[in-house]
Amino acid sequence: MAVVAVDSLSFRARVRSCALAAALLAALVSGTAGPAAPAAAADVSPTPAATVGATGKAVYDIVVLPSGRTILGGDFTALGGFARANLGAVLASGAADRTFTPRTDGPVHAIAASADGSTLFIGGRFTEVNGEPRHNLAAIDARTGALVTDWRADTTGGVPTVTALAVHGDDLLVGGRFSGIDGSSKEKLAKLDATTGDLVAWNTWVNGAVLDMKIGPDGTTLWVGGEFKRIRGVDRPYFGAMDIASGEPTGYAPNGNSSRVLALAVSADGRWVYTTNNGNRTRGYKPEVSPDARWVRRADGNTQALAIWRNSLYLGGHFSRLTDTRTSRPFFAAVNRFDGKNKRWNPKARGANRGCWALVVEGNRLHAGGGFTHFKKRSQRLYARFDARS
Repeated sequence: MAVVAVDSLSFRARVRSCALAAALLAALVSGTAGPAAPAAAADVSPTPAATVGATGKAVYDIVVLPSGRTILGGDFTALGGFARANLGAVLASGAADRTFTPRTDGPVHAIAASADGSTLFIGGRFTEVNGEPRHNLAAIDARTGALVTDWRADTTGGVPTVTALAVHGDDLLVGGRFSGIDGSSKEKLAKLDATTGDLVAWNTWVNGAVLDMKIGPDGTTLWVGGEFKRIRGVDRPYFGAMDIASGEPTGYAPNGNSSRVLALAVSADGRWVYTTNNGNRTRGYKPEVSPDARWVRRADGNTQALAIWRNSLYLGGHFSRLTDTRTSRPFFAAVNRFDGKNKRWNPKARGANRGCWALVVEGNRLHAGGGFTHFKKRSQRLYARFDARS
C-alpha cells in the first residue's frame, strides 16, 4: 500500500495552527504542557468518484501501479460492462482497461506487484490462469495480463488457498493455508524468488494460517496476522513481527488479540501498528511504548480491511456501526488513528451484506473493494474510489 500525504488547504492549515496555539496556551496556564496532540485533517470525500464498477460477488484485493492503473482481484464476472474473470484493471481516468484481460477459474484473494511494477503476483483459490494450470499462485504481465509462463510455484494441501502476498526486494512473501509450495513442504508462510518462482530457504514457521502481512517501513520487519499462535515456537497469538531475513520473531510480544487477526496496517513512520480480529475489535498499538493496545474500538461485525491516510484510519468490513456510537456506519468508518475516536466520514454504503474487503490509499485517493452496490442513492458496484476533499 502506498501511503502518501496530501497537502492541506492553506485555510485549514491556519485553522489547525490557531487550534494548536490555543491548546498550548491552555496547557501552560494549567501547568500541564506536554507533547501536542496530532493535528486534525480532513478525510477523503464520502462520495465516490465516477468510475466503473464490477459485476459479481466481491473485489477482495487492490493494487495501484505507478502508472495510475488500478488492478482488482476477486470473484467477479465483468468490469465496466466488459467480461472479466476475477481480474480487471481500471485506468486513472476511472474507465475500464480494455487491454488487460487475464482470467482465472476461481477467486483471487491477494495481489502484489514486483518492485519495478512490470509483473503482478496473484494468489487465491484457482487451478487455471488464462487456461494454463496454475494452482493458487501465479505471475502475470502487469500491462496485458499474459501469464508469465516460466514462473510457477503451485501451492498444495487440503485447502491450499493463498490469502496474503508481499514483495520485498527480489523476494515474494506468500501467506495462506497451504502445506506445500513449489514442490516442497512449507506451511502457511514462504519466501520465493520473485524472478524465478523458486522457493528460497527461510527458517521460519507459524502454526496456523497467515491472513495478512505488512512490511515495516524500515524494510527489515514483517508483521503477520492470522490464525497462528506461535512464530518459530515463540508465543505470538494471532499477531506478531519477525525479522524478514532470519525469520526470527522480534522481541515485541503484543497483548490483547484473543481471536484470529484479519487485517493489519502499519504507519509510514513504523511507530503505529493496527489490527482487526474476529472478535470485531480494531486495536491501535504503539510498539515502542507498550505491548498493550493504546486504544480499542468495537464494531457489530468484522472489520476486514484497514488503510491509513494522514491522521485517519479507515475501516472496511461487514459491520453496520461502531458499537459506541449511535450513528450507523454501514461497511465503512474512519477513526482518529492516534486515539481511536470516531470521525464523521460516512459513505453510507449498501449491498447484500458482503461489505468491504479491501482498502488501499494511493496518493490522495482511497480505493475500496468489496460486495457493496450503492453509496447513498448512487450505484457503485464492488469497486469505489474516494478522492480527497477539494
